[in-house]
Amino acid sequence: MDTGRNLSLLYGATDAPDGAIKRSAIIIDKSGKIIEIDRKVNAATHGPDVVNFLKTLESSN
Repeated sequence: MDTGRNLSLLYGATDAPDGAIKRSAIIIDKSGKIIEIDRKVNAATHGPDVVNFLKTLESSN
């Protein structure tokens, strides 16, 4: 939960401190590198979508 909108502003989920926030998911690896930004999150399938994305990373290594 980003109640202060700090992360939303930082990652581009909104462009105004008082503006609407677009649902987004940012996946960050252990080293702190952003590896995926999903700006079209479907709340109904988000959990499985993330798991499937992470599985594709495992299979590509």
